[in-house]
Amino acid sequence: MVDITQDHWASLREQRHPHEDIYEQAAEDLETALIGVSDDGRLHLLLAVDVAPQNLPPDLQSLQVRILEGGRTWLDVSARSHHEELLTLVANKVLHAIHIEGRDPVVSVERIIDDMRAALRPIAPELSVAEQIGLFGELWVLSNVLLPTIGPRVSHLWSGPERERHDFIGQGVHVEVKTTTRSEPKHEISRFDQLKAPASKRLLFVSVMLERSLGGDETLADRVDEIREQLVSDGRALDVFDSRLAQLGWHEGLRQTGALLRFTFRDVHVFEVAGNFPRLPDDYVPPLGVTGIRYSINVGSLPSLEVSQVHEVLLTA
Repeated sequence: MVDITQDHWASLREQRHPHEDIYEQAAEDLETALIGVSDDGRLHLLLAVDVAPQNLPPDLQSLQVRILEGGRTWLDVSARSHHEELLTLVANKVLHAIHIEGRDPVVSVERIIDDMRAALRPIAPELSVAEQIGLFGELWVLSNVLLPTIGPRVSHLWSGPERERHDFIGQGVHVEVKTTTRSEPKHEISRFDQLKAPASKRLLFVSVMLERSLGGDETLADRVDEIREQLVSDGRALDVFDSRLAQLGWHEGLRQTGALLRFTFRDVHVFEVAGNFPRLPDDYVPPLGVTGIRYSINVGSLPSLEVSQVHEVLLTA
């Protein structure tokens, strides 16, 4: 029996035509197991089963187990491309169990994924509610506002993890992101100089509104995976992004804890911090002995920038 290797996945990617899936037998003498690459770039191990199981293992990082129907019933174990090593490890263990040891495919998949989950169980602390809300907002803005305009180098501009005054620092513009789960766009400002534009630079304030619920659309893990997919062609940018995540307390074991909150994106507005934008005066100097200031602002009645205006400003970053 031949083990699945990186070369197998690379060969399938090269053979796959655009907008099509491609599959081949996992081993010449095993017709009930296929490996493949789907149109969305996910990697798959398909195992033929007689009856679909009633319960499937919960997702492990980006690794998922699903049922596919089509001529016959398949147990589909898949992962996003950046988790190729994890899927390869699981796939080879599963194939050895069913082909060499004669074990049941469903039981083998469940047992091996449970073993992997136990091995990845975190010893690092979990992110707090406030940390998850703030990080989700920053990642949403990075993925949907900054990356489409600035490109992968935005990873190098992400300064929030460095505890800088603003979350993103460019040559001509800084960006501060505030995220709330309240019903109105009220935000806490934690530094007296946080809404002060640096000399000769512009400052954008991004207000992100989320809904937190058990039925929410996404977790931090989904945000992280989406950005990694966008950065996959730039290894350096991807490394910087992962390093920044680690500084904020993100670790892959969080996916398995059940502590990740679920959010539904509600709205986003971008403002330029200038003119009548609510903030402390630029020349404000705190009284002697005052080392910190925290205050709230409400941007609900302010006119926000149009998409074209945001794009124009960000091009100077």
